[in-house]
Amino acid sequence: MKVNMNFKILIPARGGSKRIPKKNMIDVGGKPLISYVLDQCKLITNDVYVSSDDRDILDFCVKSDVNTIVRPKELATDFSKSEEAIEHFIKEVEDDFDVIIVVQPTLPLLLAKYIEEGLEMMDSYDSVISVVEDISFYWGEDGNPINFELGDKWRGRSQDRPVWYKENGAFYITKVRNFMNDYILQNGKVGFVAMNKSESIDIDTYEDLELVNNIIKGYK
Repeated sequence: MKVNMNFKILIPARGGSKRIPKKNMIDVGGKPLISYVLDQCKLITNDVYVSSDDRDILDFCVKSDVNTIVRPKELATDFSKSEEAIEHFIKEVEDDFDVIIVVQPTLPLLLAKYIEEGLEMMDSYDSVISVVEDISFYWGEDGNPINFELGDKWRGRSQDRPVWYKENGAFYITKVRNFMNDYILQNGKVGFVAMNKSESIDIDTYEDLELVNNIIKGYK
């Protein structure tokens, strides 16, 4: 991978979680959930940071040779915005850098190659996001179709349907200057990296956890 800009990876990993307590440290396939993205990010750079308010997460990251940022409790509540944690990280890091890569710790099947692909695209885009292909039909609460018209002929075979892409939340890449000006991760000219459906599983429920565990068992 060849890039002409300084970059750092930030993994925001607060301790609180409503549906799955201590989610980022829960056992997935025999090791903590967060360890999966740590391993992939370390294949890309040593400039990997975890921002957390949780001592168990911070201690695990130190043992894993990953840089840590202690996040203030007021930036780690259920109502805190991820942008606040990102801004705190940027201000805490002493050296200047051009690009920030924000990687979510709850997608354990994310591979480094997708992040690298997105980073290489930053010469042509202001920001790059990860997406997953979506050919679903969406309906509004009012009973009307959202992304198709009733009677559309392409409702038939799935391969004939228009392709949509939705954010899967795995990672966001943007220029630090733009983020600090706009306070959003998807700014300017946005490119995207498409991941497959299984790699896009975001562990949010115990059903997600069971699904990922079964996939990992299939790998072994």
